[in-house]
Amino acid sequence: MKNIILLSSLAALTLSACDEPAAAPVAEEKLGDYSAIGTEPGWRVDIKDDNIALTTQSGNDFTLPVQRMKKTDSGWEVKGFSDSHNINIYITSGETCSDGMSDRSYADTVKIEASENGTLNGCGGDVTEGADGPP
Repeated sequence: MKNIILLSSLAALTLSACDEPAAAPVAEEKLGDYSAIGTEPGWRVDIKDDNIALTTQSGNDFTLPVQRMKKTDSGWEVKGFSDSHNINIYITSGETCSDGMSDRSYADTVKIEASENGTLNGCGGDVTEGADGPP
């Protein structure tokens, strides 16, 4: 008898949960078009139209679709992969960065882990000082 009462209670709870409206899907934030560069070795990454294009001095270049784009407490994480390549991009916003080869400073620091290229460090986002930046 106790089992019947318990099962009836669980069934009632289950049915009442079904009446709740479904939660609206959470709209993911998008980074938008973004570029970053690095030196020693030279490289450039561009994120545009849901694609990631990596160009390197060594010629290990590739373009991948964005598989994941996530806003974090410190900036952004962007990931892409295929059967032959992968890339993880970590953008730390608001941490001024100098490219080391010019008088330019950028708004963000960028770390990239890319197949056949290893870990690459550089700068990205808006130029904050130097050529093309604020006076």
